[in-house]
Amino acid sequence: MARPFTAPTLDTSKLDAEFTRADIEFLGIDHAGSSYEGRVFLNNPEADEQTPRAREVGYAGSYFIFGHGGCLGDVGHCDVKPRDPFDPRPGHPLTPGRKVLIATEALRRILPVAEITITVVPLIRSVGPKSGDDENLVKVNAIRIITYR
Repeated sequence: MARPFTAPTLDTSKLDAEFTRADIEFLGIDHAGSSYEGRVFLNNPEADEQTPRAREVGYAGSYFIFGHGGCLGDVGHCDVKPRDPFDPRPGHPLTPGRKVLIATEALRRILPVAEITITVVPLIRSVGPKSGDDENLVKVNAIRIITYR
């Protein structure tokens, strides 16, 4: 079973209060392991797989990761190596990903508050032969909230 991931608290004091759209952006997502649905909850660090997808408990939406199921090649085969910025070839298949969750209504419900806690509850949908550490499945480098006028 995968463990929920709670990001460090985000400061919302500088967000524009009069937005027409708001996104939660997940940057640097590791998608080398199992495929999963990431259910996103706002200000509910106790959310788990039993928490309903309801606005009363902070549900903001879901994103989906099509995982690679682990590395099936030789040692070093799945290592992402930096490339020259002018290299025309596509990036390595395991280059960390990015997901954007449109969360306009969910953020309108809780703003204005000084801080927001974002919790991602992963529900594993598919496991590969070498998926690895499914307990700590959600791995992201950064999370940010973007508002648009």
